[in-house]
Amino acid sequence: MGHKLGPLVLGILVAVLGLFFLIGARSIEGEAATSGVGPRAFPTLIGGGLVVLGLSFVIAVRRGMTFPAAAEPARRGVLPWILAGIVGGILIVDPLGFPLAAAWVFVLGTRGFGSRRWARNTLLGVVLGVLIYLVFARALGVTLPGGPIDTVWPRG
Repeated sequence: MGHKLGPLVLGILVAVLGLFFLIGARSIEGEAATSGVGPRAFPTLIGGGLVVLGLSFVIAVRRGMTFPAAAEPARRGVLPWILAGIVGGILIVDPLGFPLAAAWVFVLGTRGFGSRRWARNTLLGVVLGVLIYLVFARALGVTLPGGPIDTVWPRG
């Protein structure tokens, strides 16, 4: 049982995190937007998914799921790139907007995992950031800072 303790704890923590999302979603006030999706929808969906994932993992471990050693050693230097991406994204989201902050996080995250294709990752990060911004801020009515996109394409 000792070798299963870590995975069991991980599964339980993921399920508890899901419960945290579900409980928090209940306290969110607001009505559904014109799309019919309210502010509680995504936290509820994420929370439910985490609970199912965590409990499924616990069940799999209890049924004998094993975890073979990694084929290659863990990469060194991943964490500083990821942390720089997250901290930088938090710092620039208000002045530069969500799309550019998301691109920053994406580019530094891909670098942390070994990619050195700066131009491609930057382009992909900006495209993904803009698309995510348009879905959440424009289509679903979630308040996100737009930055330059609000200058080029003002909210209607």
